Amino acid sequence: MKTSRKLKLIFAVGLIPLLLFSLAGPALAQGPQAAPLGRYIVVTQDGAVNGAVSRAAMENGGVTLREFTTTPGLVVLIPERALEKIQRVHGVVNVYADPIVTIQAPKPPATPKPEVLPWGIDRIDADQVWDRDGNLILDAGAITGLGVKVAVIDTGIDKDHPDLKANIKGGRNFVFIRGRINPDSWDDDNGHGSHVAGIIAAVENSEGVIGVAPQASLYGVKVLSKTGSGYLSDVVSGIEWSIDPNGDGDNSDHMDVINMSLGTTADYQPLRDAVSAANATGIVVVAAAGNANGGAVNYPGAYPEAIAVSATDSNNAIASFSSTGPEIDLAAPGASIYSTYKGGGYATLSGTSMAAPHVAGTAALVIASGVTGPDQVRAQLQNTADDMGAAGPDNQYGYGLVDAEEAVTGI
Repeated sequence: MKTSRKLKLIFAVGLIPLLLFSLAGPALAQGPQAAPLGRYIVVTQDGAVNGAVSRAAMENGGVTLREFTTTPGLVVLIPERALEKIQRVHGVVNVYADPIVTIQAPKPPATPKPEVLPWGIDRIDADQVWDRDGNLILDAGAITGLGVKVAVIDTGIDKDHPDLKANIKGGRNFVFIRGRINPDSWDDDNGHGSHVAGIIAAVENSEGVIGVAPQASLYGVKVLSKTGSGYLSDVVSGIEWSIDPNGDGDNSDHMDVINMSLGTTADYQPLRDAVSAANATGIVVVAAAGNANGGAVNYPGAYPEAIAVSATDSNNAIASFSSTGPEIDLAAPGASIYSTYKGGGYATLSGTSMAAPHVAGTAALVIASGVTGPDQVRAQLQNTADDMGAAGPDNQYGYGLVDAEEAVTGI
């Protein structure tokens, strides 16, 4: 049974990095006499109530930032004095501050090297799917994830990175910069999203690294800022974009896989609804288990529709920082992972943030092999995983260490 827990976000960036958010939104001064505005999530009974909430916000000196599409509610900027009036609008279920997310400063990029096969890619035998002779050149006709769309909901992706740009097919920004959103400003100015993207689908070339699915299509969904801070409502919006990238109500162009190397210890209603909607649309949702040092699995990983991934080290032991629990589906390498970084660089990072993209990349390979549907892909990954720890599913490894070769080829 997946239960609600104290509100906190966990996001892997450093050796044991944490992403925490407070309950107070930033004060945005509108003028010398204006009351400071706070950013709030308003949960409503149904979308018909949103108009009344927007009017109440405007009448009290506020503004509506956006409405959700997978859950009834919206995000508003209002002065604190307007909270009571918003709460009294008929049909409003709850009003609470939109959480702020922050991360520790990431490590600086490492010096680029000639192309290498990172130990994590090697450990899950992803290279055996597309490089049987070990020369780091894709075999003719091999399954490489070609055409499979993977959304990296994170800090964006370095658009010009030489090890990524051939596979980058688009993206969307949800972070307010200088009071406005430029949807096209999803370039990674933090580094974490680019690191995750490289694990999934760094290209086969003569430098840097190669990813699990080296020809999968990458989409940078930026929900966290340069400082590694952002709002949880932006994460929800990123999932909603992945369901309907064109915003036209036609979900036929949805992403195939979502990777979320972030999470919260609270069962947050809009997040739950968004993950459920993504799964129902046909998207495989992969999430980091969290870095709670053996503590509980975080949401969205703890939702039944998501594949929760714990982290292992080079000895196949569960990393000391990794969250564990009955919600764990799979384990994957997450300690000292070398991958792409912002500014065309490379870095070695650790966390369940690094474990999740190993599974997301493997899911892309499985989909490219002809297995479709979130339930079918999950079953394929679980049934072919290398059993570790106690026999059968357990709270540390789930069904075991993901095995890309067996999941795709049956070998």
